[in-house]
Amino acid sequence: MLMRSIDEIVNEGGFVLLEKTKSIDDRKIKEGKIPVAIDAAYAEKDGMVYLVKANGTIERIGSREYWDKIMEFKASEKYAARINAVTEHKRDVGSCGLCNQHKNSTALLNIVATNRCDLRCWYCFFYEEKAGYVYEPTLRKIKKAIEKAREINGYTPPIQITGGEPVLRNDIKDIIKMAKELGSPHVQLNTNSVSIGIEYFDNPAKAIGRVSEWVEAGLNTIYTSFDGLRPTPDSNIKNHYEFPFALQAYKEGGMKSIVLVPTVSKINLKEVPDILKFAIHNMDRGIKGVNFQPISLVGSVKKAERDKLRVVQSDIVDEIKKEFGFGMEAWYPVPCIAGLADIVGREPHIHFYNNEKCGIATYVYVDREKRKLIPITEFIDATRFLKDVRQLSYSPLRKVMLGVELLPDAIKHLSFRKALAKKISDYIIQDELPNGKKLSDILDRVVEEGNYKALRAFHYNFLFIGMMHFQDYYNYDINRVQRCSIHYAAGD
Repeated sequence: MLMRSIDEIVNEGGFVLLEKTKSIDDRKIKEGKIPVAIDAAYAEKDGMVYLVKANGTIERIGSREYWDKIMEFKASEKYAARINAVTEHKRDVGSCGLCNQHKNSTALLNIVATNRCDLRCWYCFFYEEKAGYVYEPTLRKIKKAIEKAREINGYTPPIQITGGEPVLRNDIKDIIKMAKELGSPHVQLNTNSVSIGIEYFDNPAKAIGRVSEWVEAGLNTIYTSFDGLRPTPDSNIKNHYEFPFALQAYKEGGMKSIVLVPTVSKINLKEVPDILKFAIHNMDRGIKGVNFQPISLVGSVKKAERDKLRVVQSDIVDEIKKEFGFGMEAWYPVPCIAGLADIVGREPHIHFYNNEKCGIATYVYVDREKRKLIPITEFIDATRFLKDVRQLSYSPLRKVMLGVELLPDAIKHLSFRKALAKKISDYIIQDELPNGKKLSDILDRVVEEGNYKALRAFHYNFLFIGMMHFQDYYNYDINRVQRCSIHYAAGD
């Protein structure tokens, strides 16, 4: 099939053009070649937004309501992080990496501890049988990778130890300790929780001991797979039996921060509300959030098969709305906090200059007695606050005016953070939470102290819900890649 004009495809298909971009030619996969960049565009038809490519591929992206919300916080072209990238930009999209045209710093550095895994999930893109060899870097190589990330960014970024299944290595505690010693402010372990669950079943003391070693070494969070609750073919059952034992091991081992990470396809989409209910029920065991990941369809998959599996971010929002009553009005894309990070942070610091299509998130108050979720937008005018902050980041004059406004409180309390916390309280709609506590008091602590202890009080009352849509060959957007902040360390 020859390449066609995007305008021609959009007009003939009855679409409304929304935004032009660049994608890749997914047909090259069948030929075993590295995909080349081609023209593409986002276009709307009958209330749904699609990515339309010059090669004829049309892939669903999300509802028009979703599109309108994320575009309120579209990443400005002026947002471009200053990173020390020495790699020259290449036209080959398969091997470019962090080149001198990349526009974002590292928010999370993935360290692949091993590509070995104790599962064979059909949708996984990463394990040794697909690679054809075992990849397991030495501690020395991991150290060099972290140091390289620090050199590029000017700071040691948050780190995720991932795989494969990293827990298959016996020196995870050493990797955690090294990451902390090299200055990482946050280290999390990405695991399927299978081996630690089996270990707890066989020998609880040994499993608890391993988790305790991780915590003592400095581990901040367990980031664990959790795809559903039913051990049936109409669910993703990969760690169903092991997970309760793993969760107990984490609790008894002293791990106080756990994030559930469900990979969502149409197979388990209907379980989204139940996954949230499970998180609510187990907040006292350390669950602080749920980060849904719409499935990435790797390899060559025919259109009909993709449609049977494809889930987009707005699908998950719709499922949550059916059960809990709040929809897109409560969700915000990643770059909405870019301005706040720039105002509070000192260079060099983590930026959030991501493309607005990469992910959305919200916080919900958990009414433990009624098992009810209330979005944070019921308590604070988040949209007004985030847009005001965004304007501050655009205008130096507005920053000066804010500084003048905060000065009296800063002098009074001998703290700029205290003054900023008082300013944030101006956006609170309903201060008293259903449990009688005041949101302003909780936010004051978070802003003033800015540490995990203060965040713990917030997370006792609020649950994080997010989603990050990994791309595949069919919905690939080069503008998204150019602003990606989740980076992999790749050997030397």
